[in-house]
Amino acid sequence: MKNINKYDNLAAYEADTNRPTDENTVSLIKDKNIIKRKGVNVIVPSIYCEVGDTVIYDTVEEKYKVIKNGTVNRALLSSRYIITAVVVERTNTSALIDAGVEASRQWAAPYKVKMSGFSFASAGSFTLTINSTTTDAINYATTDTLATLATKMQDAIRAIMTTHPLGWTVTAYTDYIVVEQNSYTPNVVVFTCSDASITVNILTGNYQTALTGLLSPSKLYRNDGTDEYYAGANFLKFKQYYSANGDDSFNQTLTSNGVIRESRFNATDNPILFEYYKTYDNYLQAKMVKKSYSKGIITDKNGQSNTQKLAAVTYTNHDGTASPAYPAADYCNLFERVGTKHLGGSWWLPTVWEFDKLISKTTNGITGMEQDAMTKGFIEAGLTPLNAGSYYSLSCEYTSNTAWFYNCGRGSFDGSHRKNLSDGCRLVSALLLEP
Repeated sequence: MKNINKYDNLAAYEADTNRPTDENTVSLIKDKNIIKRKGVNVIVPSIYCEVGDTVIYDTVEEKYKVIKNGTVNRALLSSRYIITAVVVERTNTSALIDAGVEASRQWAAPYKVKMSGFSFASAGSFTLTINSTTTDAINYATTDTLATLATKMQDAIRAIMTTHPLGWTVTAYTDYIVVEQNSYTPNVVVFTCSDASITVNILTGNYQTALTGLLSPSKLYRNDGTDEYYAGANFLKFKQYYSANGDDSFNQTLTSNGVIRESRFNATDNPILFEYYKTYDNYLQAKMVKKSYSKGIITDKNGQSNTQKLAAVTYTNHDGTASPAYPAADYCNLFERVGTKHLGGSWWLPTVWEFDKLISKTTNGITGMEQDAMTKGFIEAGLTPLNAGSYYSLSCEYTSNTAWFYNCGRGSFDGSHRKNLSDGCRLVSALLLEP
């Protein structure tokens, strides 16, 4: 009798006395469409994978297989197998897998200027002009050092960059000073020094404050047809937030963009919405991201291409090293599951469309909810579970200084993520299914 079996019904399954009892078995009960598993580390070909199964690489046969969810025992797993990922979505021929690895990286690197040629042989002063604004005179004496001058420069810059002054830092090194803007604004197109003897070297592009020119920025559409910079991604988390913290609004229409709180969903405060949707859950479902749509950011389904385009952009840092312009994408692109076929370039930062496959199913991080199959799979495999209560960067752009991300506080996809911020990165990849 085979170790992988198919039965017409439960009675046929229970009547089979030839099925091995001392080996791992997987049995499909066709009329119930359920799978019964017996044993520990039930390993099957990848074509039989389901959400939550652990992906392993067989170093002997040089192919991927899966361990069925609920049977993983890492202590008893042969060393020939390398745990690679967890299945989060599948089609007939391939699966979307998540490496179960998490790291925090900036979406985009800061704007940097290297300044050199300073001399303290005599006292002097200079000004700095950023775009159309000039600092007060920055005075220095013969007793100053690069460190004390850097402090004066930082104070002068912060005095004129009033929108986000703390985004500017000035750091002294052995024989030069680096000015750094780590902020969503302004987009710097002019940076000059009034002292011609001081060399100003712009090291970077405007990665945090300008469009990449590599992606296709777009809005997001909801099920109700409205377009906004945010829409529900994880329904449970979305409801948890908006039922208590939604807009305190009255007389909203079917095309209103805001999301009202549950206490205002009634025939008196919002009669049009109440009559149309009947329940608050139905109303919130209309504010979820529209998944099968022919326009908007949801049509961007190629996170691998996005990631590789972003990771290819580097700059020469102040110390002469090559540094990534888009650190989150670079991190994902470089990741390797050593010993497998999933090496550098095989992993990527997901798009909105791809990440929806993960986050929409996740209950981890939501109080009072039973663990979903995917979360159980991560834990069994000894990997880091996806968390509906964490912020995650995505490989999609929205505006010059924002990118799409998963907003854990609201359970939504959100286009207001400032590119200078650091959030979690999930690494996903594709797995071709084999018999």
